[in-house]
Amino acid sequence: MSAATFVAVALVAAGVLLGAPGLGLVGVLALLIGAMGRVTARLGLRNVSFERLLARDRMVWGDEIPLDLVVRNAKLLPLALLVAESVVSEGVSVRGRVLDAAERPGWFAIRDAWTLAWYERVVRHLRLEGAHRGRFVLGPTRLTVADVFGRDAARTTIEGEQAYVVRPRTVPVRDRGAARAPLGRRRAPAGIFEEPTLFAGVRPYRAGDPPRRIHWRATARSNEPVSRRYDAPRAREALIALDVQTVEGPYWRRDAVEERLEDLAVAAASLARTLLRDGVATGLAAAAYTGRRERVAWLPPRAGPERLAAIADALGRMGPTASAPFNHVLGRVPRTLPPGTTVHVLTARDPGPLLGTLRRLGAGGYDVRLVLVGSDAAAAATRASAAGIAAVVASLDPDWRTASSLELVG
Repeated sequence: MSAATFVAVALVAAGVLLGAPGLGLVGVLALLIGAMGRVTARLGLRNVSFERLLARDRMVWGDEIPLDLVVRNAKLLPLALLVAESVVSEGVSVRGRVLDAAERPGWFAIRDAWTLAWYERVVRHLRLEGAHRGRFVLGPTRLTVADVFGRDAARTTIEGEQAYVVRPRTVPVRDRGAARAPLGRRRAPAGIFEEPTLFAGVRPYRAGDPPRRIHWRATARSNEPVSRRYDAPRAREALIALDVQTVEGPYWRRDAVEERLEDLAVAAASLARTLLRDGVATGLAAAAYTGRRERVAWLPPRAGPERLAAIADALGRMGPTASAPFNHVLGRVPRTLPPGTTVHVLTARDPGPLLGTLRRLGAGGYDVRLVLVGSDAAAAATRASAAGIAAVVASLDPDWRTASSLELVG
C-alpha cells in the first residue's frame, strides 16, 4: 500500500469513527483519484496508436510538405491528455509553430496534445516549410498519458526516423555572350546561338541579315531572297564542377559564408536544369559531404529528368564544409570523362590557384568554362580571361531568394 492510499484509508476511517462525513468524503475522493491514476498508468497506452505521415520526402526551397499526425484510442477508457513529442533535427520548420529545444542536445521537438474519447481517431494536419536547404530528420516520438489532474501516468517511445531533403530553387539562365556558346558535337533543335558550321537549310530573308548569309543560288531558284539557316551548338556532355569552399584557407574550415554557399547551390541547380532541358547529358562533381559514404559527390553526365532529380538531391544534401581540396575534383576529370566534355567550374573564390589545372584541362581537349559568383567575381573573371580561361560572372539579383534569373555576363 502506498503512502497516499494509506492516508486516504485513514481519512475514511477517521470520518467513520469521529462521525465526520466531510473527512470521510475527502478520503473517498483520494481513493478514487488514486484508483484512476493506477488505471490510467496500467491501461492508458494500451491500444493507443500514433502515426506520422509525411506526404513526400523531397521539396524545393520555399515549398511545403504536408505532415499528418494520426492518433487513435481503440479502447473504452477515455484519455484526459495524450502528449506526443517528436524529436527533430535543427532546421526543421513547421508553419505557425515555434519549436522548443529537446532534451537531446542540438535537436528540437514538435509537441502536440489531445483529449481522446473511447474509440476516437484524430488527425492533425501540419505543414513542414522548406525554409532552409538541407537534409532534415524527424526522429523518435515520445508518447505520454496523463490523468485528469495532468499528472504523467504512463510513457513510451516510438522509435523510427523519417527524413526529407530541401532542394535549392532553380531559375532560368540568361547567357549574355554569344561568343561563349561552346562548340558541341550534336545539333540542338533550338537555341539562342547559332554555329556557322552547322548548316541546316534556308529560311526567308529577314531585314538585317548580312549579305554573306544570303544563299544566292537558292535565291535565284526561288526568285525570292532566302538566307542560310544554322543549328545551335550543343555540348554532348557537361560536368558542373562545384567548389563548395567559400573562404580562402584550408578546405576543412567551418566558417563558410552561408549566402555564398546558397548562391552556388542555386546557380548549380539552375545550370543543370538548363543543360538537361536542352538535351545535354549533365553531371555534378563537388568535394562535399552529402550524407553518403563517399567523400566526393560525383554524378557522371547523364540525360533525362532522373539526372536532374539526382543533382538536385545532391545539392540539397550538400553541407557547408568541403571534404577535400577542390583540385582533387578537377584532377578526377581526365581519369573519368572523355575529351570534348564541357566543364563548368563554379566557384565563389579567387580562381588563381585553379588556373594551372584549368589550362591543363583545356590543353587535354576539355571545354573549360569558369563561372564566378560573389562581389569580386568581375575582377576575378578579368584575371582568368587574361590567363586564357573563358570566364563569366554569374549573378542572382537581388539575391538567391528572390532572383528571377541567373545572369551570365562576361
